[in-house]
Amino acid sequence: MTEQAKPLVTIVTVVYNNALHLEQTIESVLGQTYPNIEYLIVDGGSTDGTIGIIKRYDDRIAYWVSEADAGISDAFNKGIAAAHGEIIGMLNSDDWYEEDAVACAVEAVRNRGVDIVYGMLRTWDRDVKSEEVSADHELLEREMSMNHPAVFATRAAYDKVGLYRTDFRYAMDYEWLLRAKKTGLTFVSLDRCLANMRVEGISNVKWRETLKEEARAKNLINPGISNVLYYYYKNAKGNTRRFLEKRGLGFVVRFFHSHVSSVRKTRPRI
Repeated sequence: MTEQAKPLVTIVTVVYNNALHLEQTIESVLGQTYPNIEYLIVDGGSTDGTIGIIKRYDDRIAYWVSEADAGISDAFNKGIAAAHGEIIGMLNSDDWYEEDAVACAVEAVRNRGVDIVYGMLRTWDRDVKSEEVSADHELLEREMSMNHPAVFATRAAYDKVGLYRTDFRYAMDYEWLLRAKKTGLTFVSLDRCLANMRVEGISNVKWRETLKEEARAKNLINPGISNVLYYYYKNAKGNTRRFLEKRGLGFVVRFFHSHVSSVRKTRPRI
């Protein structure tokens, strides 16, 4: 594929007061093996030194803005509105890509003609590799079975499905993926890790609020009492996991994740 034939890929990073981790995110985008990338950063009006980091890379960032927004969904939508790429990836400032993530996504879109490409996600607890999380779009109606840092969607997909709902603050990605699947968009899974995420991100810190929004997203697509039960079931699972981990019984949690759970979480490969 010639340089001119390589489709433009837009990567959008949203950030607010995360000077501690933003540079790693930026470097992971600028260090991609794929050459034709448009990088956009949407900052929510940071006051902690984040802007200084962005300015340090100003000549390699296609566009950035720093202004108050109405939350993550609003910031996502601002980035998509400014994007020119044929393929779009959303990478938060606590996350970073594997160096060939974009190249793998482009190859899958071009060769398989799909709307959405996704892969596995590696989680990190502080600076230690924690788990590799599987992904399966066939399980979306059941639970959030994909992680948006490892998801790439075509511009046409956003044109068909629409943007992120601004009344969702934590599970906006799940609601969008459910909409995408219901609309009939095509997915392909790559059996490889595409991105990394710190477990102290907002969706993990606000996990109960996230569960409530996941249940609401499910109810929008398939209304029913099962969506209320989903929240209580997942809440009980979360409480149990934290209880076991605090008492040094994390091996029980790891066994469940790697052998029982539909979304597998396994120890990272060396």
